[in-house]
Amino acid sequence: MKSKESDVLNRLQVFIDQITQIAAFLILVIVFAVAVQVVARYGLNSFVKEIVPLVQQSFAVFILIGGLYITLKGVHIRVTVLYDLFSPKMKRFSKITSFICMMIFLGILVWQTTWMGFNSFMHKETMNGIYKFMPMYPLKIFIPIVSFFILIVGVIHFIKSWNNDH
Repeated sequence: MKSKESDVLNRLQVFIDQITQIAAFLILVIVFAVAVQVVARYGLNSFVKEIVPLVQQSFAVFILIGGLYITLKGVHIRVTVLYDLFSPKMKRFSKITSFICMMIFLGILVWQTTWMGFNSFMHKETMNGIYKFMPMYPLKIFIPIVSFFILIVGVIHFIKSWNNDH
């Protein structure tokens, strides 16, 4: 890989790593919100309805960022029982096939969630029921952004690992 390409990929990885490290503090918001809800419910015999969607959406964002982080760091669980037995030619074929499947899945995910998020934003979509006050569009806009970053990380991983195991 050329030096300029490597530099761009490394800068992109550092940027995504910083995003995931900052977003890790979202767990504190979740813990605080749940603690307030528990104290209100059991200590004060009251229900704070505003906290439930906050926790749900914060947890959804946290899960998405967690997926981005484990993809970036390559710490997801891999089952390489069969892969380790493959010849170098078969490993290369497996990498190409996996890469194509990842590109198709994440490409469709980004494409579909982008128009859904845009539509949600244009209509200022809110949650249903008693949580009608809580906007839904920030989360729907966030999903394609994180999915796009996961796609980028997948491409970076494919490029960097192309010559491994041969």
